[in-house]
Amino acid sequence: MSILKLVHHPLKNLINPRLFIYRHQSQKILDLINKKAPIELEVNDELENLPCENTIEWNKKLKFYRIRGEEKKALKLFEIGLRKHQFQPDYITYISMLEICKDIKDTDNGRYIHRRIWNSPVRDNSRIQTLLMEMYMKGGDVDSAREIFDSLKHRTVIEYNALMTAYNNNEYPDRTIDLFNKMRENDKIKPNSMSHMLYFQACIKLKAFEQGKKLHDELKQKTANTMKNKELSNQIVAMYIAAGDYNIAEEYFKEIKEPNVQNYLGLMNYHNQSKNWKRTLELYDQMKMQRKIQPDVPTYLAVLLATKEMNNIDKVKQIQDDIIKQNLWQNHSEIQKLLKEILKT
Repeated sequence: MSILKLVHHPLKNLINPRLFIYRHQSQKILDLINKKAPIELEVNDELENLPCENTIEWNKKLKFYRIRGEEKKALKLFEIGLRKHQFQPDYITYISMLEICKDIKDTDNGRYIHRRIWNSPVRDNSRIQTLLMEMYMKGGDVDSAREIFDSLKHRTVIEYNALMTAYNNNEYPDRTIDLFNKMRENDKIKPNSMSHMLYFQACIKLKAFEQGKKLHDELKQKTANTMKNKELSNQIVAMYIAAGDYNIAEEYFKEIKEPNVQNYLGLMNYHNQSKNWKRTLELYDQMKMQRKIQPDVPTYLAVLLATKEMNNIDKVKQIQDDIIKQNLWQNHSEIQKLLKEILKT
């Protein structure tokens, strides 16, 4: 039976009906995985004739094609294994296939694989469930990911963070806020640094700065180590910059061991608007000493603007040398235009 014929069989005929009595939100999951058939795969005689004696060998070949970036061949070999060899996928098979569908954002075939998992012994495996969520999220189907999330018997901060990341990436920051509150209030799960970062990101997107500041105040009361986490501290500074609270942003900026390019740029733009050109150049010199980060085009434009206003030709030539050494932006049209304007060449 081909992969396409299998998918048109009603799922309820493949599953012991007694399971429906005990499964939380069973019907929602059934509706989800019966939503759409997988795409048709091209005939591949080479794979049809490929020797494959058992599931272990099948799994090795599936992994081989995935590592080589030949995901479509792996999907076809999966279909051949089911149809021609009647192999029964195991935990390893499903992990490989879900990773492939996630990598290439193939929710159509991912949904078919989900359907087979539903009728397999690994259906409640936490790693499988997390991968299903990630596969739907990577494909932009956040509603399906939420269905999986709600069906989980046990949720941890990892699953919460994964779903909040998907909400932020797909422009649903309000859902991130709601899920963060649900994690703390309903499931009594303690957020970690990643959870807090995602919350601050959502606050920036929603311009809900008072909510973000409230959480920051809460964190300050609980621990003195908040600003020691590089990613979290950068996100906090980004929130204050977005809120226009530049003095507070700079205060916390000075506490960060490794500020990121976005926060350097945010403060440079503020100081340029305030005509504090000298401070912009100080930030640039500080960034150069950091070594682990490289200025981008907007950063160079902000710094060059400051040197132009200060008529500091020596500094402009130094920055020009820095751009050449970086070997990234020396031919960028906006940078070249501004350099010519300043140097009048």
